[in-house]
This record gives sequence, structure tokens and C-alpha cells, in this order.
Amino acid sequence: MNLDDALQIFIIEARELLEEMEEALLRVEQAPDDAETINAIFRAAHTIKGSAGLFGLDHIVAFTHIAESVLVRVRNGELKIDSPLVATFLAVRDHIGSLINLVAQGGEPDENTRHTAELLTERLRAYVGTSLPATIQAAAPSPAVRTAETPQEGGVGTDHWHLSLRFNATVLQSGLDPLAMNR
Repeated sequence: MNLDDALQIFIIEARELLEEMEEALLRVEQAPDDAETINAIFRAAHTIKGSAGLFGLDHIVAFTHIAESVLVRVRNGELKIDSPLVATFLAVRDHIGSLINLVAQGGEPDENTRHTAELLTERLRAYVGTSLPATIQAAAPSPAVRTAETPQEGGVGTDHWHLSLRFNATVLQSGLDPLAMNR
């Protein structure tokens, strides 16, 4: 499997996760204390963020990180789910979907997409206060995804790869499963 195939799988899985997120958001308003539903929303965002990071899709990672920060507060009981928060997260879900669609089309976020990201970022920032950076490149164009057929400068054009991963001591505390990268 080459990088392009893996990217296509990411796009398919991200779209499925966004559908699951939407279903959970519609359920959680009726049962705002349902930990399983809240965790399903968090997992969808967290998985999309982590997978996008593997492909260097920094605009998706940055935006989703903000949403994830709000969801952490919900999971920790610091913030209650209510109708305005559900409405915000439905808009967040739609925006992440738009970002995924841009990746699928090989496009970059345009001015309108960046503006939407900024507006949603402000709405999310209201839920987490000052714990987020004042500036964020939520929809900045990402560097092009490099395929196996495109060698780096000075690289060798081959289909053999050598990957070396070194995780810090707190990798498991942040929710990352290093073994999942091997699947």
C-alpha cells in the first residue's frame, strides 16, 4: 500500500467517524450525562486529529485540537452539554467534513474556509477560556502530502521505506496508542 492509498483510507474513515460524531451529537442532547456518547464524540475527533497528523494535514490537526480541548472539559465534568454546545459541535463536525473534502479533492483551504475556522475557533475558545493559544493556524494550507513516488531532495527514488519512531515518556498519557500505527 502506498501513501496515496493510505490517504484514501483516511478520508473514508474520517467521513465515517464524522457520521458517528453527528449521530452521537444528536443523541447527547437528550442524555447529556451519557459518558459513552460523550466518549464517542471525543474518540471521533481524537482519531481524526491523530490520523490527520500522520499525513501532515496540520490545518485539520490544529482545528480539531481546539474542539478536542472542549470535549476534554466535557469528559472531565468541567463543562455540561447543552443545546448551544451541541449546535457548535454540529458546525465543527461540518467544518471538519469540509476540510476532509478539500483533502479528497487535493485542494487547500480558501479564504472562506479559513474564515469559518476562525469563527468556530472563537466559539470553541469561549468554552475553554484562555487555555488555547491566541493565534492558531486552523485552516492554513498544509504542505503537500509526499507520495512514495516523489523522492525528497537528495533522496532515492525507491519503494522501500525506513521509519524510525521515537515517542516521549508521556506518549500513553496523551492517549496515543503507538501500536495502532503498525496496523
